[in-house]
Amino acid sequence: MRFSFLQGFNTSVESMLKLQDQTYKTQNQISTGRRILTPADDPVATAILIQLGQEQSLLKQFVANSDMAENRLRTQEIKIEAVNNLLVDARASTIQAGNGVIGFNERQSIAANLELRLSELVSLANSTNANGEYIFSGFQGDVKPFSENPDGTYSYNGDSGQRTLTIGGGIDIPISDSGRAIFEEIPASEKGFNSSVTNSAGAVISPGTVTNQVTYDANYPTDYVITFTSATTFDVTTEAGAALLSAQPYTSGAAISINGAEVAISGVPANGDTFKIDSSEKQSIMSTLGKLVEGLKSLSDNPADTATRNALIDESLANISAAQTSLAQVWSTVGARMNTLDSIRDLNTGVQIVNEEVTSELRDLDYAEAISRLSIEAFTLEAAQQSFTRVNRLSLFNFL
Repeated sequence: MRFSFLQGFNTSVESMLKLQDQTYKTQNQISTGRRILTPADDPVATAILIQLGQEQSLLKQFVANSDMAENRLRTQEIKIEAVNNLLVDARASTIQAGNGVIGFNERQSIAANLELRLSELVSLANSTNANGEYIFSGFQGDVKPFSENPDGTYSYNGDSGQRTLTIGGGIDIPISDSGRAIFEEIPASEKGFNSSVTNSAGAVISPGTVTNQVTYDANYPTDYVITFTSATTFDVTTEAGAALLSAQPYTSGAAISINGAEVAISGVPANGDTFKIDSSEKQSIMSTLGKLVEGLKSLSDNPADTATRNALIDESLANISAAQTSLAQVWSTVGARMNTLDSIRDLNTGVQIVNEEVTSELRDLDYAEAISRLSIEAFTLEAAQQSFTRVNRLSLFNFL
């Protein structure tokens, strides 16, 4: 087989280029600290690194969600604690109001203090988080949960939804509780009612009280409707339409008694205006404090009012205790979520660390091995270059 000079020349050049390319690659590895510079360097490791990178991005988002969830839950926890402290103060004031030694004027001062507590309670119920979203409005973070009605009662404007965040694979954690569950759906100590205005623009109805529990319970759960037949007279019917009272004279602020329930309508009603008394086994915290304030302001020291007031105070204390119990359950649930949050976040952080170690093993360079390899490659390249120079000089003319 003939081996031409040109063929040998090309073979030598190609060999030196390969050695130069390998040396350049090793130098790049050392300068970047990476073993894999292109997918072709290690296809299997590259595929694993892509998967690890995707998982790391997902875990990073889970950890960020966990931090956000913790901030939301801590904010809610602080607000619930403030509500609980408020109820402790309200309970102490209620007990003080039941002291038979104090008189009407002292009870007015207690009522004023409870009225301030009620305003503070509504403010807490309408709290927002760092993003300006209402905490206790369910899914409707941009809707103010509680608003005051013209009659002094409060309405809930949110929904019963719970916002959640994903903190792990298939793991969603609630980061809110609706105001309806926390502030409204409190089991009442006794069967009671909620009063409301249906269509009047000139009159309001008080929250009212149950003055005769036995009579009220005997007719429970009947709902009542007060309908004005003129500006000065009204009828009372059941919601089903059965007539109870007809053509009753109206005096603004005067008590209206219906089967053990008592309310007062104030203002100037128009013909056709209606007011409702809806039976309920639940009572909101706002309603409990509102009815208590109204009773302390209006009930005097005569024997009949004293008996009604004592019953109201006993009922209010029981309802405040029920509200505290319900609040404690929500509080403990928030604590349990935070424990779960810590556990899942620690797990995600641990997996991140393991993934970083595996990534480093697959991707990062062994500097000692690379430097040793570079030294050998440089020596080999230099030897090849010197050999090529010597061989390239060989010619028959050199021997003539």
